[in-house]
Amino acid sequence: MLDPLEPWARKTLRRHTEKNIPGSPERAISRSVIEDTNNNLWLMERIATKQIESRSAIARNLQSLHDSGLDKLLLYQLTDDDSYIADIMGFPWQLSPYYESDELPRPEFIHEAERGEVLAEFLCSLREHGKGKTFEKGAVPFDLLEYATTLVKTISEREPKVFERLEPICEKLFPEMEKFPSLPTAFCHGDFHPLNVLWKGKTVGAVIDWEFSDMRPEIYDVANMVGCVAFENPDAFDSGLIPAFMKNLKRDTDIAPESFAMLPYFIPALRFAWLSEWLRKKDWEMLSMELDFMEILLDRA
Repeated sequence: MLDPLEPWARKTLRRHTEKNIPGSPERAISRSVIEDTNNNLWLMERIATKQIESRSAIARNLQSLHDSGLDKLLLYQLTDDDSYIADIMGFPWQLSPYYESDELPRPEFIHEAERGEVLAEFLCSLREHGKGKTFEKGAVPFDLLEYATTLVKTISEREPKVFERLEPICEKLFPEMEKFPSLPTAFCHGDFHPLNVLWKGKTVGAVIDWEFSDMRPEIYDVANMVGCVAFENPDAFDSGLIPAFMKNLKRDTDIAPESFAMLPYFIPALRFAWLSEWLRKKDWEMLSMELDFMEILLDRA
């Protein structure tokens, strides 16, 4: 029987079905944790054929960032034939280190300023090590305003009651979103938030799920992180993680003032993706909460 680790010149000792695998399971067809004979733990992922090109590009981008000094990355491993994709029985697979992390206490974490400080530190480091680099295209090109406009049109046709609440939100938000393409860009994680961080205590052990990484408006990761934390409790804007995150970020990065000025609009703009998710799942309670949140954000803006 073929050893699954053979393409990476390793030998399997055992599989660990009892271990929790963090991150979104929807980003791979299957995932498993394997221990090799040197007692190293690995995350083995079977991906779709259509993901081969993008996941290979992501692997090369992460390696490039690592080579320039960015840590906290779980790098994909090269096979014996110098590929980031192994063909095993006709299916594509990737291998990366498995990281033993601590559980993020929810919702208590939103009150912990230390976590905000280390999250800002990572984004500052990503920004610094990404400067001047040419990155391969990993994510599908994404125009946020076009995405939101298309989604709202679909909602107006299929869910008129939802559209009644959404229309005044769009009237406030869409004129501001038209300014997003003029903002400075930087290489962004694309889905940066505390659940895509593997924690060791209150420090960042590793950052995972880079499938949406790409050149984007430089405020993108900041807006996504703040929005995901504040959705747990909008009071999080006033104390704990978010204020510490923003203070350190403004102190330690050269993100442009015009980018920070658009942050109050970029945060609710990114919530359209969540609206789409709740509609897809027909989760009307979460959909209503999302609309409440977008209204709160625009009132604060």
